[in-house]
Amino acid sequence: MIAPGDDVLARVPGAADGPFEVAALRGGLTNRSFLVGTALGRFVVRLGTGADALLGIDRHTEAAAQRLAATVAVAPRVIDADESRGLLITEYVAGRAWEQSDFATPGQIDRLGSQLARLHALDAHASAGLPVRDPLTAAHAYVARIVQEAPGERAALTRLLGQAADAHLASGAGARPATLVHSDLHGSNIVDGEGLWLIDWEYAALADPLQDVASVLAYHPDAAAHAGRLLDAVGLGDVTRRDLLAAVWMFQLLVFLWYRVRRLAVAPTSADLAAERRAHAALVHNGNL
Repeated sequence: MIAPGDDVLARVPGAADGPFEVAALRGGLTNRSFLVGTALGRFVVRLGTGADALLGIDRHTEAAAQRLAATVAVAPRVIDADESRGLLITEYVAGRAWEQSDFATPGQIDRLGSQLARLHALDAHASAGLPVRDPLTAAHAYVARIVQEAPGERAALTRLLGQAADAHLASGAGARPATLVHSDLHGSNIVDGEGLWLIDWEYAALADPLQDVASVLAYHPDAAAHAGRLLDAVGLGDVTRRDLLAAVWMFQLLVFLWYRVRRLAVAPTSADLAAERRAHAALVHNGNL
């Protein structure tokens, strides 16, 4: 992996004034990330890979959302950003990524729910300028990109969009005020150390707060046994089972479409193809809500 250039490293606190160390960080399908250590601390330098428009990533929103989340100790502090390059420099938070067992542990679910409640409670006025993002609009955008390159998939994807319209309505999204949401709560985006931190804010936006719960359950089925507990902790105790199932289905649709649209720009690995197949299988299995 190619290390960040001198112009990027010069923006890291302390790098211009003394020795520093750079190490590549593992993980991430749309970025290159590095840990940079200087006399002033440890920092993460993240660089995009040029597929932002294709994948629906808004780097300005990402940086703005993470800055807001950092004010309530939900996200690491942003040091610097250059949205045109996909450059983001943040404080490094030490800890481990969550594993499947964490999502099956009631105490951990409570901790995650508490952090999400803090995120969702942020003053909406402080979020002025952030876009409102709903999964149905995102799904349509992904499908448009796919059929442009693969018109033979139009019929199947159009059927999925029809189901998506029904699921979006069934989720009750319009009845809940939009809040700041992370919207991509895979275990790899949860760092457990001195605190519980959410990282990788690429798909953050103002949206239905149920979207965060749906992402947890879609990625980590082990959490389903504690869905009610998570909803209560987040402050969504009045959400019905039908609301939740519909929201989870919508998120699975976005996962499937994300992997499919990514194949337009990046040769998929076997793990990518397996994730795409799992998401599609979940859509078929849960197609009748």
